[in-house]
Amino acid sequence: MDTTTETTPLRAVSLVCTLSPSPKLSSSQLLAEQTTAALAGHGVTGKVIRIADHDVKPGVEVDMGDGDAWPEIRDTILGCDILILSTPIWRGHPSSITRRVLERLDAELGRFFRIRAGKAAATTRTLAANTAHLARRLKSAPYPPSS
Repeated sequence: MDTTTETTPLRAVSLVCTLSPSPKLSSSQLLAEQTTAALAGHGVTGKVIRIADHDVKPGVEVDMGDGDAWPEIRDTILGCDILILSTPIWRGHPSSITRRVLERLDAELGRFFRIRAGKAAATTRTLAANTAHLARRLKSAPYPPSS
C-alpha cells in the first residue's frame, strides 16, 4: 500500500465570461479574482483570463484559424488541474461568451478521453491525492477567512 503523502501543487485557471472587455468593471472578474485568491491561500497557483479581451472564434475545433486566441487559452487550461468559469447570469442563462467557451471545450471531450485513456490509472491516483490534499487543507482553514 502506498502511504506517501507528497502531492504536486494544484494549478487553477479562471475564465471570466463577462461581455465587457477590460478595463470595464465586472462582478464576474471580481468573483474569479476572489476565488483565485482563496485557492492561493491553500497553495493553489492560479491565473485569471478575461475572454472578452481575446478573439475566441466560434466553433468546435481546437484552432478555428487566423487570429483565433483559443489555442493559447486551451494550452493554459490543459496545464491546470482546476477550471473555473465565472459568468453573469441573465434570466437563468449564462452569457454568450460562456456558451462560446463551452462550445470550444466540447471539442476537447473526445480528444481528452482518447489522450488520457492510457494514463487513466496514474491520472486518477494523482487527482485523488491532490483532491484529498486540498480537502484536508480546506477543512483545516478558518471560515470565514480572517482578514
